[in-house]
Amino acid sequence: MGYLTIKQFSEKWGISERRIINLCRENRINGAIKNGMVWMIPEDTVKPADKRSKIVEYINTEKRISIINVNSEISKYLVPLLQKNGYIVEGFSNKKINEKLNTIKTNTIDYKNIQEMNKILSKYYEGLIFIDIDDVTENKEEIVNIFSDKMNCSSSIVLLNGLESSKQKLEEKICKDLKEKNGARINAINIQTKIENQTILNYDEIAEDVVNLIIGFKNTTGTAIDTTGGAIEFEKNERTRNLLTGEFYKTINNYFKNLTKDSHMWCASTMLEDEWTEEPLEMAFRVTNLEAANRGVKLERIFIFSKSKIQEFKNNKTLKIYMQSNINTMFVDYDEILEKEPELLKIVGDGWDGINQETLIVDLPTNSKERGYISRNKKEIKNAYECFKRLKTYAKDLKEILK
Repeated sequence: MGYLTIKQFSEKWGISERRIINLCRENRINGAIKNGMVWMIPEDTVKPADKRSKIVEYINTEKRISIINVNSEISKYLVPLLQKNGYIVEGFSNKKINEKLNTIKTNTIDYKNIQEMNKILSKYYEGLIFIDIDDVTENKEEIVNIFSDKMNCSSSIVLLNGLESSKQKLEEKICKDLKEKNGARINAINIQTKIENQTILNYDEIAEDVVNLIIGFKNTTGTAIDTTGGAIEFEKNERTRNLLTGEFYKTINNYFKNLTKDSHMWCASTMLEDEWTEEPLEMAFRVTNLEAANRGVKLERIFIFSKSKIQEFKNNKTLKIYMQSNINTMFVDYDEILEKEPELLKIVGDGWDGINQETLIVDLPTNSKERGYISRNKKEIKNAYECFKRLKTYAKDLKEILK
């Protein structure tokens, strides 16, 4: 996905640049990010409807959806996806609301206070999503019914990680009651992996499954989908197992999507003749890098290769793209490091991407069957970061080297 400027969207939508800036400030343009003083908008973004139109009021009513326990990590992925599908999203939680969910109306409530809940609920919902319903309250059935009173006959309820097999009868009872009451559908996605700090989950894929149950299956009710969520666990050495190419890229793309303007990425890679191919996964990864830099992430990349390769790399498409972006690109002479501090090359190996001195994404040798692994090993991360700082003392501006 690429980004366009305010000026480009002004021409595309036929409205003034000032109007688009105001829409960005009001969080009415999905995916819009501010890079310094400049707003950037995803190129496939749909023009927001005029709030003054009566039809907009009707559409907003018809496309309202609520997430119960919105403070969960999954919500960061669910909310943008629902908004992209045209939903007005409302969130409820009995805990502090996730600060990253500032694009939706959020409500901190006591689930046991039924009267309070009834007062603040919207008049209409097309869909409900209950996250970790077992943690909400013992009175789950009553809460589902309270929310369902605000729903119409085409509505859908998804219980995420909700009802275990031992509670299947409760799920069946709620399904039966709601179907008879207002025709609403109720389905469940059960994540089989324990969600904890030592597990990486593909939240974006789980979010897609939830949205599909809301909008993709019009007549399905009582369906329970079991999923591992693409879980990857950290082992005792604080590393994941070696990951195959597909799962490696899925995992690191999730890391990149969560980077903010407060994040710092420090990366080093050795440039080999067979690297930097134009395979789809590699190309998508580079786009993810550029998007992170456009969001204001401090992203530094050191490319290590011999001076004899300079002429060869002058026409490298990837390097040209990186040099034209907000990424700080640097060159380090491989031969100079080999002569003066060869131990640094051993630490770099085939390369790695460091995130905030908390995570290290490590490339495996090109002749390996696997692509790489993720590390939270403090000693390994510290060694890599110290190596990065030493390499910077030898670094030169890549733009100057390849001009």
